[in-house]
Amino acid sequence: MNELDILKRYRRDGGLTLRKLSEYIPAMIMTNLSVLLLMSVDGLVVGNYCGSDALSSVNIFYPVSLMTGTLSVLAASGIATSISTAMGMNDPDKIDRIRGISLRIMIILAAAVGVLQIPVVWLMIRSYGLSDEMYVLTWQYAIGLMVCAPLSLISNVGTYQLQISGRMKVLMWLSVMEGLSNLAFDLVFVGALHMGVAGAGAGTACANLLRCSATVFYLNRYTDMYRSSGYRLKAADVKEVLGCGGPDTTYSLVVAFQSFFFMQIILNAFGPEGGAIKGVCAFCFSIANVLISGVVEGTRPVVGLLSGADDKKGLSIVMKQGLVLNAMTALMATLVVWFFPGIFFALHGIREIPDAGIMSLRLFSLYFVFRGFDYMMRMYLSNRKDSGYAVALTLVGNGTLPVFAFIISRMAAPPLIFLSYLLTELLVFALSMRRYRWWLAKDRKEQLDNEEEVVLYMTMRPEDAVEASRSLRAFADENGIDKRVAYRIALCMEEMVAYAKEVNKSIFPIKNKPVNVEVMVKFIGKHDAIFTVLDDGECIALNKDEEQQKLITSNYGIIKKVAKSVDYQYILNLNYTKITI
Repeated sequence: MNELDILKRYRRDGGLTLRKLSEYIPAMIMTNLSVLLLMSVDGLVVGNYCGSDALSSVNIFYPVSLMTGTLSVLAASGIATSISTAMGMNDPDKIDRIRGISLRIMIILAAAVGVLQIPVVWLMIRSYGLSDEMYVLTWQYAIGLMVCAPLSLISNVGTYQLQISGRMKVLMWLSVMEGLSNLAFDLVFVGALHMGVAGAGAGTACANLLRCSATVFYLNRYTDMYRSSGYRLKAADVKEVLGCGGPDTTYSLVVAFQSFFFMQIILNAFGPEGGAIKGVCAFCFSIANVLISGVVEGTRPVVGLLSGADDKKGLSIVMKQGLVLNAMTALMATLVVWFFPGIFFALHGIREIPDAGIMSLRLFSLYFVFRGFDYMMRMYLSNRKDSGYAVALTLVGNGTLPVFAFIISRMAAPPLIFLSYLLTELLVFALSMRRYRWWLAKDRKEQLDNEEEVVLYMTMRPEDAVEASRSLRAFADENGIDKRVAYRIALCMEEMVAYAKEVNKSIFPIKNKPVNVEVMVKFIGKHDAIFTVLDDGECIALNKDEEQQKLITSNYGIIKKVAKSVDYQYILNLNYTKITI
């Protein structure tokens, strides 16, 4: 069998990653629906109970909350990305060190956001030049969100930690609890107790307190995210963790400034009703973001794992899968908003739709698809440690939104201002795709130029393990690899796959659950190799001392004898084994 036949027969088909995405994405969409309820319920409740001015005050404060939330994004994205890539490296010491550092960073930033938000909120609300009545309404709503800002940071970090540990169902139920409790508190405070917009802010604070408490309790008791050896906080380590969060933080910061300046342009163009129109647009984007973010966040754990494992082929496959799913879901959201815009105004208690409101909403929805692409690309660049380009891309691309909006406001009718979102995302999309192709070309060039390193990617089922091992040996012969190394790798592959299958049979004796296996073999020179295997069978617990007597069989004993080292972890409901020959 020649090399081409081997690659065709056992080439990576993405079946394992697609199966993981089908497991994670629905749970993340359900989670985001709950988050949508949490974020949008304030506007829905006050719009129906208190009128359009109250709705405008909630949406006027939205850019301010984005600004104060940038530290939350920095902590959550940086911690999650650094931990997930450390997991992909299968380095227990580094995982332990990053967890300890991350816990300290989270506590410091939570305290910082509680203090720094006070002058930021005051300056931003004052700069709007609001009427006395609108100024008071905005501050009444702001108080509750400022109280819970440090708790929000801890909750957001916990959300990402649950994602990368594969606890999607737990995350979903925590979000459902928070969303429903926020709705209940808002109805009591605003509807029953007539507290107005202040009641909406207080309801959000109470709901966030419940969510934060439950998240910390679960992570502390049922995961090891808060457990680590006593590592001292060093500047280099802090830079590494926060550097991973740089792209998402920059994006969040720029979006906050975008929203701030854009709101001023909208208020100048539409008058007081501009806040209500922008609020309905934001609600529609929140619905689209349920799908967009569900796909991206469901993809994030797998992307982080494959990036850390340096599995470039697997990373390319999962990115293509995520981009296709994101395009389909975002397009569906755009079509719903385009054909049924009046429903979204009615949901906010707006019976008399403002002039040009329908057209504004339709034009706004056109950017959803490209937003989905750009969100995926930013996550990809973060995991490739391409933070510098991602930050520059965010600044150059998203910083143009208020510029486009200002130019259009001077040249065209007010509804056309909302086209500035589409123009901005098109610019970011073009630059993102150019960088993505550059990374793919760089990976191919490195593989061709590095004569000392040959990489083989394979997908198989357990019943194909023996035949696949023959193919692996044939591939090694054609590339001049030492037979001793090739035969040891082939033996390890057969034993690992057979072991996963046998454990799976013992747990599912009636219905034999199918097991998907993906393999990467990196031959270094002629005499060394690194072999990694991912399978979605039941946990085989190779290196857990307390379970060795129950699970370890002769398979593992053979591997230990022929390999220099064996590293194992059960992550994302996958057996991930790294063997050095």
